Amino acid sequence: MIFRLDDLAIDTQRRTVRKGHDALKMQDLTFDLLYGLVESAPQPMNADALAERVWKVPHVSSDTIAQRIALLRKALGDDPKNPRYIRTVRGAGYAIIGDVTKGYEAGTHEGKETKGISPVFVGAAVFATLLIGGGGLLWSQSPARDDRQAETRADLPSPNALLIDRANAQLGLHQPEETQRAVAMLRTAVERDPTSFEARLGLALALTTYATKFEGDVAEKDEAEAIIRQLIEERPDTANAWSALGYVLSAKGRGDEALAAYRRAIELDPDNAPARSSAAHLLVLKGDLQQALILEHQARARGGSSRYSEIQIAQALELIGHPAHAWWQDQALTLNPGQVVVVKELALSKLRQGDLEAVLETIATFEGEIETAPQLLALKGRALLGLGREEAAKQALGKAGWRGDYLLASLAARSGDTQTVEARFPAEQRLALTSVMEPDILVQMAEIEAALGQGDKAAQLIGIAISQGWRDRRWLERSPFLQEVLESASGRALIERIERELEAQRVLIENTSDLQAILQPGQP
Repeated sequence: MIFRLDDLAIDTQRRTVRKGHDALKMQDLTFDLLYGLVESAPQPMNADALAERVWKVPHVSSDTIAQRIALLRKALGDDPKNPRYIRTVRGAGYAIIGDVTKGYEAGTHEGKETKGISPVFVGAAVFATLLIGGGGLLWSQSPARDDRQAETRADLPSPNALLIDRANAQLGLHQPEETQRAVAMLRTAVERDPTSFEARLGLALALTTYATKFEGDVAEKDEAEAIIRQLIEERPDTANAWSALGYVLSAKGRGDEALAAYRRAIELDPDNAPARSSAAHLLVLKGDLQQALILEHQARARGGSSRYSEIQIAQALELIGHPAHAWWQDQALTLNPGQVVVVKELALSKLRQGDLEAVLETIATFEGEIETAPQLLALKGRALLGLGREEAAKQALGKAGWRGDYLLASLAARSGDTQTVEARFPAEQRLALTSVMEPDILVQMAEIEAALGQGDKAAQLIGIAISQGWRDRRWLERSPFLQEVLESASGRALIERIERELEAQRVLIENTSDLQAILQPGQP
């Protein structure tokens, strides 16, 4: 079937779109969205209809649909302010502008049109019908025609492969509801074929993503790690499996092991840009900013980058006070607006500047439900606390899970409520946490000790955090609990130590010739 709209030709059999003489590049979900709209034309499609037609689920968030509409408009070159192909119908969804005609190209099968089924499933259904010998479909019996049919049938993906592709597309949206949906779809794929490497790897990645960025817990991380280790045992030379292991180990706070896994992934596949960028993130946490930027540069020089490459470059440059960090922040915001990691880092930048209202405004740009992003809730609580809005801060922190417990314990300690502190963090647990290798946890434990009046313990914990790679001096200075500690002789020595470490990194970075493209972005 060929749908024609203005200068567009949408071939639903070949899944191609031409604009005049030019072939347009379009992802599967974006094509399915266009197919659904032209098939429905001139009637609009609302959110529920689009969810069923395009995503094959009962519900998709309005933000997800709007994002996919934006991608479709970009692919078509359609200006949303002066649209030519797609219009927004207030209260009714989206609709095609203009008349849609349909027909067949010469040489294609002129059978009955299949209604209400995505084209990727139409092919699978036809293939299944042919296999069982039914359906009453009339096909040409010439030998050449039979050969073409056999080739087409062989190229059709299996239903499980289609399910995995659909789940990966959902996961690629980086939104909580879609990530949870991807987990469910991938579990179904694994149930259908427990031997599928791709389904199991996708499930492990989806579980880690949900546990790390949204509402997941330790059990999901443990399940993901077990799956990935089994995959590596089966295929020890698969770079993506090693990269996935690095991802889940990083999520579990095992940074050194994660870094080793990412390095193995890079050895196996030097063009694996996400692995390089993920390793760079861990190096930033360890305070090795130069090596982190080198990895980001190498990934970009090979023609690749990860979703968060720009914001990680901005983070490293901001720590050393390099002005180019603002350019990279703008790039991150342009390329990935509303994404949880980008929003978090941009909000942290505003926190370092002491602009707490801007922190809240930045968090408000998150495209998902903030209740599903505990790291943003914890940051929101910190900003509200700095603005003197303690009750609102407590509400936000109470919804942030364990990420909010540290600040809530510090607040209780400052008010003399040691009973609440003990309930949240018993003395034995606080002692155990001092041995962890995550610098941000150590710093937040230092806040609790400072609020309890244990300034020496707080300074000791900050010192350990610095040894583990903490380099965020301005974050410390914005803490509502660490002022007295930082004003002490030991606190001033700690700040000076961070400055020495940053100066050393600054010199290394500015004298690394390969990094000039990062330090002078946009230059020819």
